[in-house]
Amino acid sequence: MNKEVIKAINKKETIFTKICKWWEKNDYKVYRIIFFPLWIALIIKDKIVNYLNSQQVWNEERANNILNYYVPRYCEWDNDKKEFYFFDNGYGWNMYFAKKILKRKDRRFWKCNTSKIRNYLINAFELEDFTKTVLMNNDWTEIIFKMNEGA
Repeated sequence: MNKEVIKAINKKETIFTKICKWWEKNDYKVYRIIFFPLWIALIIKDKIVNYLNSQQVWNEERANNILNYYVPRYCEWDNDKKEFYFFDNGYGWNMYFAKKILKRKDRRFWKCNTSKIRNYLINAFELEDFTKTVLMNNDWTEIIFKMNEGA
């Protein structure tokens, strides 16, 4: 006989195979005892997050305060031209990029009102002592905040 056949016939049960057999018989117990409370906790967490997100109401004053903090830290400063350069292709507005710059208390407002904040930045936001120039294309937006001469 082949050596491999003899090994397969005389094979002893290992710890791994014992665990696999036990799992086949008892997996439902693990799901019921361990994962059911975790599932309930996740549902409760989602309800809390949805409630807190529903409490966030659009406020131009708060958006102005956030952008006064965010724009100087996010934009590139050109010392020769004395201007901030802000390039937007629409992808940099999620929380992954903004989380590094935003204050913790403003993150939920940012996440709930991202599109409104972006439109406010393009249309109405003015940085103090700077003049704003907006250049728009179908795919991207450039915003230049040039420092006023008297500032």
